[in-house]
Amino acid sequence: MHSEDDLDYHRGYEWWLLSEAKKRNPEIKTYGLPWAFPGWVGGANGSDPFKRPDLTSKYMVKWLEGARDVYGIDIDYLGIWNERSSDASYVKTLRKTLNDAGFGKTALVAKDGDSRICDDMMNDKEYQAAVGVVGLHYPSDFDDYSNCRKLGYGVKGGKPLWASEESSSYDDINGAACWARVITSHWVLQGMTSSIMWNLVGSYFHGTEWYASSLLTAVEPWGGHFNTPEVLWATAHITQFTKVGWNLLKVGAGSGELPNGGYYTTYADPDGRDWSLTIVKIDSDHAACTRPPLPSFKVSAENVTFQLAPGTPHGSMAVWYSNFEEFAEDGTVPTVFDRLADVPVLAGGQFTIEVKVGAFYTISTIQEGPTKGVPATPIPASQPSMPLPYSDDFEGYKVSQEGKWWSDQIGAFEVHYESGSAGNKVMRQMVPQLPIGWSDHGSNGPVSLMGMREWQDITLEASFKLPQDSGDKMACLGSRVDQSWNNGIVLCVSASGAWRLSVGGPKLGGIPSGQVYASGHFAALPGETMSCLSLTTVRQSATGSLALGPCKSKSTSPRAPLPLFTDVAIRGLDA
Repeated sequence: MHSEDDLDYHRGYEWWLLSEAKKRNPEIKTYGLPWAFPGWVGGANGSDPFKRPDLTSKYMVKWLEGARDVYGIDIDYLGIWNERSSDASYVKTLRKTLNDAGFGKTALVAKDGDSRICDDMMNDKEYQAAVGVVGLHYPSDFDDYSNCRKLGYGVKGGKPLWASEESSSYDDINGAACWARVITSHWVLQGMTSSIMWNLVGSYFHGTEWYASSLLTAVEPWGGHFNTPEVLWATAHITQFTKVGWNLLKVGAGSGELPNGGYYTTYADPDGRDWSLTIVKIDSDHAACTRPPLPSFKVSAENVTFQLAPGTPHGSMAVWYSNFEEFAEDGTVPTVFDRLADVPVLAGGQFTIEVKVGAFYTISTIQEGPTKGVPATPIPASQPSMPLPYSDDFEGYKVSQEGKWWSDQIGAFEVHYESGSAGNKVMRQMVPQLPIGWSDHGSNGPVSLMGMREWQDITLEASFKLPQDSGDKMACLGSRVDQSWNNGIVLCVSASGAWRLSVGGPKLGGIPSGQVYASGHFAALPGETMSCLSLTTVRQSATGSLALGPCKSKSTSPRAPLPLFTDVAIRGLDA
């Protein structure tokens, strides 16, 4: 909802992604977490989404209604504000609003940050009652969360304690080792029943921050290639052998620590038919995640014998194995999610496993189903470079959709008619008011990225039109910038015709973030028609031009561009 009266459940890709996930696994749990809020919930020039709890609660309900009424999806969990403050008044208001609107089964997660939320709830029973799950980000298994346990979170018969954001590690062998460790040790050491990876799918363009920090990496939308890294198969050690609703067996009776270091956890079907045991033994040199810091510890190989309780179903047990510390000469690990020979269970209900350093095992009664398969549709070959030339007039899009291959960073760019409900389509920035951001509230202005920061000798060209009341706002083209609108070289022009070439894009209000290499003044831009802005970078120089008319037109010949500057030397442009 870009404004209080704007409601569109068909914009963006998230509804599609949510629907596709439900198609593949109807039992999958769904969780919505705001990273930012539209500015209108905070009032005029507001930066506090909790200032008017009734309004923000209604905004959240509208999102839940869209999921339910348009897509047939009930959202299971709802967060408060990613890694920012929680607010007792807002949480209590939100809980009541959800109940009144028919969303009583949607549990609230707070606060997707640190454990101080438990201190905040300590003397507020109503606040405690409203919070269904305490969600911690990057919790350490070696920290003290007794403040949460005193309130009944993470204890038997109480409410869940989650690692509601975890890993942030690269999709490599170390990332897989980190993930294997935490999804096992969190339960054993802290009683956490969920670990949610950030990012689930990493689709950051190459050269931007957090590239390839993900469970699966897909960064070539032009070809459709994606990879299936080791961390994906580390996940499969659990997800292919359990189902939603299975129980985690308590420490000392199915889960625990290994004598020579490492952890084991048992998941059991509540109907008693199947169970799966995971075993992990990773040393601290390989088990560290991006955050938090991991204390040094040593592990060593051992043979471990497990004793089944009387009546536990068993037979010949399936064994799946990875080792994230046994490296081949080329630096890869050859054993990732491989099926080994079944392990026999002796008459007395015992079986023994050799647990090497680096090991991640799944031992399960489930014999059929799990597989290290391949996609039904073959993965397209990798094409790292975005194909050029590229152009788009946006005529083939449905209204309110995002432009192909564009990645919005600040603001929201959607395809709409240039005017009215028919005619020429354009990509338009739709956010009318400064948002209430997660980190930066939008001081860098609206930004959308595409392509590659590695592009060297290239020409960018765009038809654009500034709104009538644009004031000192500017339209900009940038080459080799990052998602924070820094670095690279950027050409901007305002409605008055003032232009500037600088390192990095401007802040709101027009102040450049880096060195200004050239500036000047062109004729005022026409308010009713498009103009054409062009930026060329070749080696260590830049050339820019502007035309008072569209770059291309179906009805008229494009006007010849007039140069703003030619071959301006830019230090380090081709570095």
